[in-house]
Amino acid sequence: HLMKTVPKEVYDQILPVADSSPLRREIDHIGVGFDLQFISSSGGSNRQCTQIFTHAHASDKSTRSFTKDLTDNPEAQPEDLARRRVTLMNPEARHIMRILTESLSQFERVIRRRRFGFQSFIYFPKEYADPLMEKRCLICNKTFHFFRRDFYCQLCGHMVCGDCSELYEVEARIGEIRKNRCCRLCVVRVDACKFDDEDLLAALGPIIVDTPSDAWLPNDEETQGWEDNDLMGQLCSDDPEARSQALEQLGKLVAKPSSSSSLETVTSSKSTEKKSQVQHVLSNIESHLNEELAKAQLNSSIQTCDVSDRTRDYKYEFDANQVTHEDIPLAPKPEAQKDARRVELIKSSGALQSDYDRSALNLIAQVAAKRLGCPIGVVSMIDDEQFHAVGNYNLPSEALHLPRNEVPCMHSVYAEKPLVIKNPQRDMRFSKMPCVDDLGVKFYAGFPLRAPGGEVIGNLCALDGNTHSNISTKDYSTMETLAKLASDLLIPSKT
Repeated sequence: HLMKTVPKEVYDQILPVADSSPLRREIDHIGVGFDLQFISSSGGSNRQCTQIFTHAHASDKSTRSFTKDLTDNPEAQPEDLARRRVTLMNPEARHIMRILTESLSQFERVIRRRRFGFQSFIYFPKEYADPLMEKRCLICNKTFHFFRRDFYCQLCGHMVCGDCSELYEVEARIGEIRKNRCCRLCVVRVDACKFDDEDLLAALGPIIVDTPSDAWLPNDEETQGWEDNDLMGQLCSDDPEARSQALEQLGKLVAKPSSSSSLETVTSSKSTEKKSQVQHVLSNIESHLNEELAKAQLNSSIQTCDVSDRTRDYKYEFDANQVTHEDIPLAPKPEAQKDARRVELIKSSGALQSDYDRSALNLIAQVAAKRLGCPIGVVSMIDDEQFHAVGNYNLPSEALHLPRNEVPCMHSVYAEKPLVIKNPQRDMRFSKMPCVDDLGVKFYAGFPLRAPGGEVIGNLCALDGNTHSNISTKDYSTMETLAKLASDLLIPSKT
């Protein structure tokens, strides 16, 4: 990183020569350079040490002179150049270099407030099940009294004292700074996340962005790469008859009324290959998507695309006996009656049975992944114990079934709205989850699947090993449309 003043000839056009300025005498420009080096810790730790080196100088040579051939001149010694610069230096130039160099003391402060900007905060404390928890500090366990005031950490949501917490700057958007109280434990957990973003403007930018009007139109790039072998490899089944029924059901959901007879011909013909059936259904899905996107374009805007933001209404609860890492907060729990109804719908759908035909759900997961430019797509359901991938595209086998507390999907189920995480590895809710840390997930977008009564029964997800700066309003409408298809497949409407 390098910061440099403009050349003297330009500088003098801005300020009169008679005025006192840093570029007086023979000084042509001032340069201050910063070099950041990240050094991995020893012993296999994933924590890093950051070292910053700075170099400042004032030069009497213009930038153009550096390109001239100076081979005829004797090479100057560094000591001689240093003494020459000292004689040319003036107090104003020294002052500028001192300010820029001393500004490094604010480096840690800026980094910390941006790290906090990636977190999810709670602004209204919730009541404790045990009233005694409200009378003691979570960290030091000391009782609150007149001289030991009670505060609550706006990251974990627990009561702490002033000695165990502090007000920190938070920069959730570039230039927008506020202060939030955080406890010492949460600061440690945030620092343990992985922050490797190179473009902070995009990382701290909006989650949803507008789609240009011409980008709503269908294009070949969205459907390219649909190879027959790839499709058949993902959708192959041991039961061809059942496979035909699943794809036929999906085909009926997306087929135009005028094409229903042709669909029946394709699916009922004994001579028709499965490959043709898959391609036919896929073509209908793409046509259905394009029609729905054309309708959505008229009313779609950033304001209408509701996502789960960086605020929440539940505390972080930690229990090392229920998760694989002590810093993974337990997933939020919906109301007991609502959750019981949700689990009942999931089990009655039959999707958790081993003999359930997943071909149509696999195809939807694949279309979702392709449309969002991700290598992995998942149709998920979460019962009272586990996460289940009832449909997937390229999901590793070890991630087909995971503990309920160790998947981002449960957070989307609780919020009952889409959850888009630009990079889960920098969010203390998800950074230590094995499905995020071990699989290297750096982007997650989950859209709710709803039963006819509105209950959230699962998610349609797209995942990537690379960060995504945002999703567009078109992406949002695409995922909503595909999530509706998956919902109708899992629990069809009775009407």
